[in-house]
Amino acid sequence: MALVPPSAWAAARAAEFRVDLIQLDPWAKPNPDLGLRAKEPYVGIIVDLLNEFERRSGHSTVRILTPYARVERDLQLGNTDFSIMAWGDARAAYANRGTALVPLEFGVKARKGVRLRTYEDLRQIVVAAPRGLKVDPRFDIDAEVRKELLLDYTQAIRMTIAQRDAKAVAGSLASLGHIIQKLGLEAEFGDVLVLNTTYLTVAFSKKSPLLAAEAQVNAIFKTIVDDGTAKTIYERWMFQARD
Repeated sequence: MALVPPSAWAAARAAEFRVDLIQLDPWAKPNPDLGLRAKEPYVGIIVDLLNEFERRSGHSTVRILTPYARVERDLQLGNTDFSIMAWGDARAAYANRGTALVPLEFGVKARKGVRLRTYEDLRQIVVAAPRGLKVDPRFDIDAEVRKELLLDYTQAIRMTIAQRDAKAVAGSLASLGHIIQKLGLEAEFGDVLVLNTTYLTVAFSKKSPLLAAEAQVNAIFKTIVDDGTAKTIYERWMFQARD
């Protein structure tokens, strides 16, 4: 079946999609700007992608800033129609993998002076990570790797440098680098271990009442990828200069 051409999307009956915004900087966060963008309650990569989706499709989105672990639960229950998040195979039980937007490396950054050259080195330390985050299939279920689970990347990074139990932080390496730079903590980190490469994707709940619109949603996001807009949005937020 042929996809609906872009020129026809706006003419089609507009739908309203429920979308959880993952509460991780720079993906989505409360808007700190009291200026021109103050009318938008949230800002970040996912917010800009959804704005572009609305502009191109004529559809609308109801957005809720949500801790990572609850995003997965909402997808499982059908409380959100879709989200934009790093794909992990375990998610296939309750969500369909849609358009791949940008590639993402996941791994662990160690505090300076802490050896982290191989996977086995992880078993010698405590690793901080956002609660519910999928880092790598092996790492996620490995009971021999001790993990300190926290609300978000910023908490995990601060705990890692606070000379407490955690000696490394796990997650999206680009996200970690972004926040570490913003906090001016580059000198506090050393070894990096890459564990997994995946993609930021559209994850559509299998229990969404709007599941019939899934193919159209993915087609719209594919146009955002194909003309380079998705990459531009990602890089603008992820690699912006430190405030």
